[in-house]
Amino acid sequence: MTLKQLHRRLIGRAGRWAAALHGAGDRLAQRRPLWMVSLAIDETNLSEGLRAACASSAMLLLGLLFDHPDFSWAAIGAFWTCLADAAGTRRMRFVSMLGFGLLSTVAGGLTALAAGHGVATAAIAVLLFSWAGALARIWGAATAQVAILAATACVVMVTHPLASMTQTAPFLGLYMFGCLFATVLSFTVWRIHPFGPSRRAIRAAYSRLAGIARDNARFLEHDAAQADAAAHGASYRSQARAALEAARVALAAVPPARAGRSALYDNLLLALSDAERIFAYLIAVTHTCEREQQRLRQDPRARRSLEVMAVLLRRLGQAVQRQPETPPLELQRRLAGCGRRLEAALGALLPLRLNVDFMELGLPRAAQLPWREAAFLALGQAWQTAKVNATPQSLSWRHAARVSLATTAGFLLVEALHIPFGYWATMATLLILQPSVSTTWPRGIERVAGSVLGAVLAVLIGLAVHTPLAISLVVFPLIVATMALRRVSYSLHVLFMTPAFVLVADYAAPASEMVYAMSRLGNNVLGCVLALLATFFLWPDREADDLDQRLAKAVSANLKYLLAVLAAGGKWDSAIARLRREAGLASNNAEQVLQRLRIERRLDRSSGVGLAALRTLPLLRRVAGSTARISLSPQAEPAPPELQRWITEVSGEIDALLRGDADAGAPGPCIADSLTPLQADAVAQVQLLRGLLREHVLAMENGAR
Repeated sequence: MTLKQLHRRLIGRAGRWAAALHGAGDRLAQRRPLWMVSLAIDETNLSEGLRAACASSAMLLLGLLFDHPDFSWAAIGAFWTCLADAAGTRRMRFVSMLGFGLLSTVAGGLTALAAGHGVATAAIAVLLFSWAGALARIWGAATAQVAILAATACVVMVTHPLASMTQTAPFLGLYMFGCLFATVLSFTVWRIHPFGPSRRAIRAAYSRLAGIARDNARFLEHDAAQADAAAHGASYRSQARAALEAARVALAAVPPARAGRSALYDNLLLALSDAERIFAYLIAVTHTCEREQQRLRQDPRARRSLEVMAVLLRRLGQAVQRQPETPPLELQRRLAGCGRRLEAALGALLPLRLNVDFMELGLPRAAQLPWREAAFLALGQAWQTAKVNATPQSLSWRHAARVSLATTAGFLLVEALHIPFGYWATMATLLILQPSVSTTWPRGIERVAGSVLGAVLAVLIGLAVHTPLAISLVVFPLIVATMALRRVSYSLHVLFMTPAFVLVADYAAPASEMVYAMSRLGNNVLGCVLALLATFFLWPDREADDLDQRLAKAVSANLKYLLAVLAAGGKWDSAIARLRREAGLASNNAEQVLQRLRIERRLDRSSGVGLAALRTLPLLRRVAGSTARISLSPQAEPAPPELQRWITEVSGEIDALLRGDADAGAPGPCIADSLTPLQADAVAQVQLLRGLLREHVLAMENGAR
């Protein structure tokens, strides 16, 4: 069997495993209570997991063949190189993987040499390289990913002290061989299709849309409190908007040479256009379900239609990923039929139209420059960014200092106490520390949870696995799961990475798996504690408290969207789609700031705006739902000038209220006699929003007195 045939067979099995996993995710979601947030099961990438597992396990098998335990370092290098793979063009992927291999080899070698000359020089090396790895965040996500992994290699290699270059060369040669093997494997036998990232991103977007449909079905099935249901629905809509934005970016990243002459690209663009339209449709459906919950609970047709729609949307996403060159016309026909049945059950005119038009990405598409020009341009931009952030007042600079001091303190602590496998503590500190409390805290909790379960799994595996060959074979599925699930859940990623690293350590130096697992667990907890202490006591940077500005932008964007739809009378065009997207993004941004304030326990100190946002943002979602119903209804009519003028005046009043001006002029009531039911519904939502904000401003004034 040739390598190509083996690759195809593995990919085929990966597809079948993914289908089984997606089906399990569907069944799990149907049994899950309404309040739980779904895992992104459709973001599982088994192909990526198999590639990393093949690269790492091959190094372990070579070590077994040559009776050379140090090949475990080659396996670790191959695994880290796969982690450093930046999604995007082939050039971006090649630069990230090869750049990581070279950077981690040089920096790790210098750290190992420094460790050979004493703890003091080792601490200086850890300080410098962890600071550089954290500061690389200023150059973007891809650079930060490569740099922080290279810094991770340093804090691990510091435990392998080398006294001279004679000792360094063989050790680094094996490590670099693993990095190069993973890179070559990724660009020869296990190549990634140029449209692979965009296909996966669109599948993830359809999966999020399916989540909205399923969430509505559960909402009609359970008698949930209206406030809880609104918050939960907003969570699903926020995730769907983020997935659609990620798909836009992935499509815009396709090289012009590929996009300009490819029918496959056109099919993906049309699939994304349909996803945007389906998103607007589901927003309108959500609004109708909330308004008619009591009636619809007695009629199972709506719930069944929504459940079928969720399944069809998930299958549509899978079809786009697997066969993007063939439009899934049969699935689209069935989805349209399901939409007609749902329309009849809801008693609302909400036609679902697909294959209508192509979407405008609205993102700049840069020309593919030659290697030399692209390198000089990137270096120039990197230098300018570095100069801007080269000051202690820079948040990125302070974050890098925090990371380096905490990591170095962790290294000195484990050295002073002679804690076995202490590099796991410094590695946990390095990877957990984020720029703010609101991001460090959840990541630390996830890592501890994953490490606890991973340690238990490592002990259970260690009871049955003892020989190097058995270790090499068992590591394979563990690395598959580690890489495949890293975008699904950080806890699951750590859960499977823990036994994988424990077994690789056992491969290099056989010992008790119980000792390895418990050491890993204890050191991870220590690393989490150090990261949290550094977050709270070393220049504690919290997210900017700009909730008032975010809330004002969200309200303004949603009212602009409503006004444009009312003026157009339900006509769908690119301008309406753009305003709807801006309204959704503005609402998402405000909700994210609100969530961060809640995690940091600063909601009660946010100038009173936090309490208003808690009540206003769900109302904004209802305004968007009412607007979406008008935009999709074939019976929508252009609003009379009086209504448009009233919306404009109320928008100005609300803007003044958000600035704390209780004396803002209040326009008279809207004359609802000549309004259609859809227009009257929108007016009712706006009046609720207006009354809530005016009540809040008056309460704040009375409290100040």
